[in-house]
Amino acid sequence: MHSRRAIRESAIQFLYCSDIEGGADAEELSDTFWELALESDSNKLIKASAKALLHLNQGREARHIKFVDRSKETLATITADPDAEKLKTTFQEILKLESKWRATIDRVQRLYNPGVETPDSELDSAIKDIFTLNTQLTESRKRWEHQLQDLPFINKRLDATKSLIKGLQRVSDRIIMVQKPEDFADHPDIKHIHDTAEKMHGFRKEVDGLTSTILNKKPELDETIESVVENYKPERIDPVDRAILRLGTYEILLKEEIPAPVTINECIEISRRFGSNESSRFINGVLDKIAKRD
Repeated sequence: MHSRRAIRESAIQFLYCSDIEGGADAEELSDTFWELALESDSNKLIKASAKALLHLNQGREARHIKFVDRSKETLATITADPDAEKLKTTFQEILKLESKWRATIDRVQRLYNPGVETPDSELDSAIKDIFTLNTQLTESRKRWEHQLQDLPFINKRLDATKSLIKGLQRVSDRIIMVQKPEDFADHPDIKHIHDTAEKMHGFRKEVDGLTSTILNKKPELDETIESVVENYKPERIDPVDRAILRLGTYEILLKEEIPAPVTINECIEISRRFGSNESSRFINGVLDKIAKRD
């Protein structure tokens, strides 16, 4: 779980970015901001997903080779029956998707190297391609099985091929755990992926809730700041200081469970990190007056 300090620092960064003159409004800015803010966690999630994907894919290569080796004989059996044209089309589709899978899993393997800085966007793209192929293969295999039921003669002659396809589908069923970790949160191979994703989601939810409230109450907060700052105009104050003041004022006025001295001290610390040399003294003076006035 992210700390209160991390949540508030990210809130300050978002408030600053959303308050830049001529910049995007808060709603338009949100996705871009979070893409950058969660880049480190996102990269960890991508690498964890790749690791789990490769682990769960183990043993599939041998099944794939056997399936391809038997495909010529399978196609010959299907082609001999003039009523099996749809089944033939579906089988050829499975073969094509299997070929794409092999090439894509090789790409994941090549791009995944936890000890080296890799272009994670490419790895993420390869993982998503695997998920897409997994869904397509699962659907094609179901269609194949359904079509076989209408062709009992061919069905009896393709037991070996059916067995290989079922074996490949069992791997696909495992891959779904990486694709939908929320459905397998307690599985030992998936738990860390689920936990990382939940942590990222929870962090964004906390910060979005805080910034949304502050932005909605901005006129009220500015009015309070103006009451203790002579000749106050928001545009006259450094945008970082402005964001910190709004957050601090919001907490002093509306978050009774947080003691005012705690809010002021934390805002001073944030100003030392993000503001100018004069920021901490300015922030301290304004928030102290607001706290005493309140």
